[in-house]
Amino acid sequence: GFAVQSSREDCTPVVLPATATGPGNSIVVGDPDAPVTVDVYEDFQCPACGTLEELTGPTISELIDDGTIKVNYHIMSFLGPESVRAANAAAAAADEGKFKEFHDALFADQPAEHSGGYKNDELIEKGASVGLTSEAFVSAVRDGKFNGYVAQVDENASKDGVTATPTVIVNGKQLQGEQLEPEGFRKAVEEAAKD
Repeated sequence: GFAVQSSREDCTPVVLPATATGPGNSIVVGDPDAPVTVDVYEDFQCPACGTLEELTGPTISELIDDGTIKVNYHIMSFLGPESVRAANAAAAAADEGKFKEFHDALFADQPAEHSGGYKNDELIEKGASVGLTSEAFVSAVRDGKFNGYVAQVDENASKDGVTATPTVIVNGKQLQGEQLEPEGFRKAVEEAAKD
């Protein structure tokens, strides 16, 4: 289910998507009992996040699927209204249990930063491409149902001291440089599993 609470910033209600059960209301993907926890802070408009997903996204998906890791996705939205629209739509996808499919589809077709991309109609179309066709999804995208939640994720990330995207943390340790590439990421996860 979801919880509704009042945001301290303004009157936008904070509606949590069903799978936003991780720290800082992050969206959890993978086996809850996986031995390694990865926190990923991303903005759908961020070019470096697009590169991370292109390069290391398949490795992350593989490790989720084989039960090695669970990922807490903190979807940030500090790059403008396009980011907010995409993050709101991703929350709507999460509410229907299709966050990862939608997340991957958005990054696979990432528009240039600040180019006015991720319009609601495009997001609805992208949703349909991964099986999100319900009236609930469409109206959540159009009405910005999760905008209060999106703002809260940014607020929580800033409390966590996250100042840039992508930020990737494995069992509490932030990854740098080559650790964000497939082999380095795999190695970091193996190390974390031993601890």
